[in-house]
Amino acid sequence: MIRLPEEYCGNMKRLLGEQYQDYLDSFSKKPHTAFRINTRKISEEEWKQKNPFQTEPVPWTAKGYYYREEQSQPSKHPYYYAGLYYIQEPSAMIPADILPVFPGERVLDLCAAPGGKATELGAKLQGQGLLVANDISVSRSMALVKNLQLAGIFNSVVTAEAPEKLAGVFPGFFDKILVDAPCSGEGMFRREPRMVQSWLQKGPSYYAEVQKKILSEAYDMLKPGGSMVYSTCTFSLEEDEAVVQWFLEEYSDMMVCPVEQKEGFSGGRPDLLEEGKPQLRHCVRIYPHRARGEGHFAVLLKKADAACRQGSGMEAACSGDSPEGKNGFGWERMPEKQISDFCGHSIQKQSGRQKAGGQKKHSPPVFDNAWKELKSGLLKLPLPEGNLSLYKDQVFWQPVPMENLRGIRVVANGIALCRIKQKIHWSQSLALAFDDALSNRIDFLAEDENVMRYLKGETLQLDSDGAGYFLVTVDGYGLGWCQGNGTGSFKNKYYPGWRCQS
Repeated sequence: MIRLPEEYCGNMKRLLGEQYQDYLDSFSKKPHTAFRINTRKISEEEWKQKNPFQTEPVPWTAKGYYYREEQSQPSKHPYYYAGLYYIQEPSAMIPADILPVFPGERVLDLCAAPGGKATELGAKLQGQGLLVANDISVSRSMALVKNLQLAGIFNSVVTAEAPEKLAGVFPGFFDKILVDAPCSGEGMFRREPRMVQSWLQKGPSYYAEVQKKILSEAYDMLKPGGSMVYSTCTFSLEEDEAVVQWFLEEYSDMMVCPVEQKEGFSGGRPDLLEEGKPQLRHCVRIYPHRARGEGHFAVLLKKADAACRQGSGMEAACSGDSPEGKNGFGWERMPEKQISDFCGHSIQKQSGRQKAGGQKKHSPPVFDNAWKELKSGLLKLPLPEGNLSLYKDQVFWQPVPMENLRGIRVVANGIALCRIKQKIHWSQSLALAFDDALSNRIDFLAEDENVMRYLKGETLQLDSDGAGYFLVTVDGYGLGWCQGNGTGSFKNKYYPGWRCQS
């Protein structure tokens, strides 16, 4: 068993009382492993019919499943590469689950990497509205981009900024915000013993000040009537209930909303604070000796709208979560004229680079043909209204114009659709986002050995004389592309950086 700091043990004794020994005993048990299905791609009922693993349900979300690593290896199954689920610590599924997100809303995940919560928020949007997923670290945000692409979340912007910089660009902009704040990590001591050393170096007091600052910036970005979840993976009262109490006192139009109590949930502990607000009992705590997950804390908060500020009360305010329409984005099918106007720009070779002219320019016929192919392909996609743009030789669909994002570091905006060379080369992210709209395909069963050959980057030899680009799917779900030469040989176009190594 790891050696726990004496001060920490004293805090846990005060928090748990006679359950403290049960908590210590949990360190001798193996942490639980789980995954959450991606309802952007597959429904809960469809998954129950397809589930190839030995699993048990996670009690606090219908989308979560426990598995045993000695029985199942979901990270090596083709469904993982199709983005049908995300492997995630079970307690970490709670924050995104309790945030009520509806299609068409504007949603911010402020501390998003590596993407477990962001992919669930994106799944709730169902391709409508906007997800901004942020992490202050550029390197961590790259993992976030990959996981959103795997999940088929195309209506997203990934940024790598400090919260105060985002607040300057998005004042009062978001319907829903998730703040899974950096913390002292007490709830992860069993899974990651190295967190103990970090606790000794910084501790709860350091993180509490960081959390207050982040929450203040999140408040500025939340619309009146909007909802926010604040969560940590620590037990510390100083970082949990005390931070929430400070927030409620600092911002009088914020309130705590009750959430449905699930198996394994424990309530907040306002009784251990001086003059603790009673509504803090609605916070959710997870203890590893009482639930099958690591330590976690979460609370659902709501900003009052004008009616609530006139005295309609907390219960009335918290019952008002419902879709608010399109929020000014106009998330309808992209008009054919917009696609036609974009594809009217021929590519012209200039100084070794390809540029999109402001007006139609003369170019070699092969590039004119590429634009015709692009237009034909785009018209088949269920793209909502947005912005088509060309950067060098890549075509992007972007939910937010880049000029609206000036002043912040943007790692990804929307989805890369294709690369234009002599022909159209469709992108990996497109295969994962719109597989049901792409007709030329080669479908394999999950147990077909060709699936793993494809995921390892091998050329496929098939009984087919197809030529051109084909979408490779597993049980109907997109994986990537291959290119047939008309003789039964299909060149592998799966993204090299994602290939299976085992």
